[in-house]
This record gives sequence, C-alpha cells and structure tokens, in this order.
Amino acid sequence: MASCPTPSPITTFDTSVLAEPYRFSYWRDAICAHLSPSETTRRRPDAPFAARLRKMALGKVHLCDIRFSPMASRRDAACLRRMPDDDVFVALMVTGAGRLVQDDRCALPSVGDLVVYDSARPFLWEFEQDTRMIIARIARRPMASRLPDLPHLAARIVRPGQPLASTVAHTMTDIVALEEPLSESGAQRLGHSFLDLLAASLEASLTPPGRNLTDDDLVRQAKSFLLAHIEDPDLDLATVANSLGVSLRTLCRAFAADGTTAIRWLWQQRLELAHRLLAEGQARHVGQVVMQCGFSDFSHFSRAFKKAYGVRPKTVLRAAG
Repeated sequence: MASCPTPSPITTFDTSVLAEPYRFSYWRDAICAHLSPSETTRRRPDAPFAARLRKMALGKVHLCDIRFSPMASRRDAACLRRMPDDDVFVALMVTGAGRLVQDDRCALPSVGDLVVYDSARPFLWEFEQDTRMIIARIARRPMASRLPDLPHLAARIVRPGQPLASTVAHTMTDIVALEEPLSESGAQRLGHSFLDLLAASLEASLTPPGRNLTDDDLVRQAKSFLLAHIEDPDLDLATVANSLGVSLRTLCRAFAADGTTAIRWLWQQRLELAHRLLAEGQARHVGQVVMQCGFSDFSHFSRAFKKAYGVRPKTVLRAAG
C-alpha cells in the first residue's frame, strides 16, 4: 500500500490562550523562533496586548500571517552577534502601518505595500497601532541566486501598481488562507513558484538595469555580513561573495581598495570582541571566548591576542575578575 504524502506543517501561536501578564513574553519568544531574532518591546505597556502568528512551511520559504498590538522590534549589532540569522523577508502590509529603518533608509509602508528587509544586517521595525502583516521568510541562497542585486533592496517598498506586486500580494494572501496543510511535495513546488514570482516582481520594480555595487557599498555590506557571522569558524570568503551576489575576485578587489583584506578585517573584529568580552568579565574562561568569537585554533588566537594587546588573554580575564 502506498504511503500518504507527508503534510507540510502549519504552526500557530495565539496569546489569547494566556493570561495578560504572560502574553508579551510568549509572543517575544515566538517572534525570535519563527521570524527574526530581535529585541522586541511593547509600545503601550499599560494597554492589553494581543497577538497571533500562523506559519506555513513551503520548503525554503515560510509564510507567516501575524497580527499584533503596537510594538517595536530591533535587531542591532549586538543582537546580530548573539543571535545570527541570514534570511531575507518580504512583508505585505494588510492592516495598520509600520516604520522600517535599515541601511540608512527609512520605509513607511501603507496597506497593500510590500517591503523588503534583511536579517543579516541591523534593522528597526516600529508599529504604533494594531497591525496585520503577511511575512515571507526566505533562505538567502535561493533568493540571491534569483536576484543578484539583493543586498541593495533592504528597506525598499513595492507599491501595488508596480510590476506583479498585486499578484505577489494575492498569492501570499491565498496561501495563508489555506485551511489544510499541503503535502510536502506540493509545498515545495509552491515555494519554488512563489520565489520565482517574487524575484521577478522585485527585479522589475526595484532593480535599475545595469545596477552595479560600488566598492564602498560592497565593503560596507560585506562587513555587515561578516559581523553577523562572526561566531562561525568555518566562514569563508566564497560564502560572503555568494551572499552579496558578486565574484570572489570582485570582493577581494573592493577590500584592497579599502586598504585591507576581508580576512584581516574579520580577525581584527574577532580580536576586539574577544578583548571586550574578557575585559568586561562576560566569560568564565578563555576557551569560551575562543568559541564565541569564531576562532578555531586556541594557540593561534592566544598569539594574535598578545601581539595586538601586549598581554595574554588570561591576564585580561584575571584583571576583570
């Protein structure tokens, strides 16, 4: 007998199942687990809080239908280091309004707009009223393969009248309205089709023909990516270049124009982070810092640290204690 196809899961979180004092902490945990890890705060602490999240998995794409009371969600440099994440988001404003700040740009989407943001770089979302959004969370690699100019699209808005925008919005709305989960194979096919549609809309709406990264843009975004993955000892330049949609040679040339190399800059940031963690007493032993800062060789780290600061890591740790 043939087995039934495995259904793609639907996950729901609803604060109404809890007493008021516990609702926001429950919601904050749900946001971190199912959207982007961030520092979430209430905008109206004295008012009742209500929120609901319903998530559907479509392979490399997750669609979340979320409704929530006024709040803010901030992902800063410290949050990037503590809770790395590397997904791309496209949010459809269904009701309410929001303010998104990322990469020195400020987006003020209205109902019906699509807005793009990136969890590998700092961002701030602020909502001053009850809001409903449908958010597509997309793994970077399949999105970047379809849209090489992806790093430039953060905090950008696609209006309903722009190419395919209404089709994307209707598709997102129809998907989250499904009552029953799709089979795993059906969900995978729908996810691929949605990615192609979304990439075509973003390319037509936001990407000027012949758009090229300047060296300054490329270095800035590469540094943001490196900081977001500073704890990963296996991080290599090919991964960085691929995430930004450029060749490895182009990435190295851009850093050379900046007077350094990507690896040298990353090592400097790792050493500075290690020194800060040790000096502020945020570690119990040096090995903890080695792991937390992305070093794979304890002896190499110790030698580089002494060369940079004139003392061994243990000396800084003992002074902090």
